[in-house]
Amino acid sequence: MPRFIEVSHAIRDRMKTYPGLPPPRTETLWSYEESRERYEGKAEFYIASLHLCGNTGTYVDAPIHRFPHGADLAAYPLERLADLDTVVIDVSTAPSRSIGPEALRGIDPKGKAVLFHTGWARYWGAEAYFGENPYLTAGACRELVERGARFVGIDSLNIDDTDDLERPAHTILLGAGIPVCEHMTNLDRAPSRGGRLHAVPIAWVGGASFPVRAYVIAGV
Repeated sequence: MPRFIEVSHAIRDRMKTYPGLPPPRTETLWSYEESRERYEGKAEFYIASLHLCGNTGTYVDAPIHRFPHGADLAAYPLERLADLDTVVIDVSTAPSRSIGPEALRGIDPKGKAVLFHTGWARYWGAEAYFGENPYLTAGACRELVERGARFVGIDSLNIDDTDDLERPAHTILLGAGIPVCEHMTNLDRAPSRGGRLHAVPIAWVGGASFPVRAYVIAGV
């Protein structure tokens, strides 16, 4: 039987994803009590709105996130986001927080979603999460592009070193049209090979980043 592995964080009211960005907030538009009167006591509904920054929880970036004339979320073909053959690279015990091209030795990333398990998700919800995070180097990203990766994800605060204002990982990957997914989780539960990833945001015209309900299907 297939097994479904959640690899995204739940979104909660007022949660913090990234320093300086506004937290999500919920607003009740119709409570059960208010709607009961509207439906003359025959039915009741709860309707709410969620106000959030696109960079909330586990999200996918589109090229327009980095480049003014880049493609938006609605322009991504589903083949880039859904039913992707997955390879999980475990770098959780690496001696350095920088993940270089050596992490790709023995890996065939062509046509695959390449997910980096750094172990950083264990700090989710704590102040330590916003510290010096694991990240991909420019060399690793160039190799991912050259070797045909279709999607790249990481369970860290940022795919880049947040002290590097040039943001080479975003620049290289999004410049090649490769979706970037940050703040993933549970990658230690996903198979290292042979899983199928689904991480589809809404088709937002003009959208640069948006949360996903990401999951890996194992045993298919």
